[in-house]
Amino acid sequence: MEPGELRLPLSGWLLRIARGSADRPALEVHSPAGLIDVSVVGTLSVSPLRGGRHSGRSARRWSLAWGQLPPGADVVEASFRGWRRSLSVQAYTVADAFWVAEVGDRFRSVTCSAGTTRTTGRVVKEPRPRGS
Repeated sequence: MEPGELRLPLSGWLLRIARGSADRPALEVHSPAGLIDVSVVGTLSVSPLRGGRHSGRSARRWSLAWGQLPPGADVVEASFRGWRRSLSVQAYTVADAFWVAEVGDRFRSVTCSAGTTRTTGRVVKEPRPRGS
């Protein structure tokens, strides 16, 4: 792997730190299907929760979520919720501007809490890999 890259252990997805406009940090999220999301640090409107995906019906079960740290926050708690259970984890901070959380089961939604900010979103099935 290159410097500035992080391979997620359960999903195998790749996070890459890049540079956006005005030399601002950017987070690229790559799945086996290709580039899924690019988030550039912004000061006007921060999207604390950018996305959430799960493994679908494959034998290897996982869910993940990612986003941008809101101003003044340095820790994010991600609470994954499913049909009959939930799981809360502290997210991993990436490049002091972004976060990612990955857990070893499938969930339907995720709520991220950072400082006074709380956002909930759906966790959807990962896209199919290219060529399948």
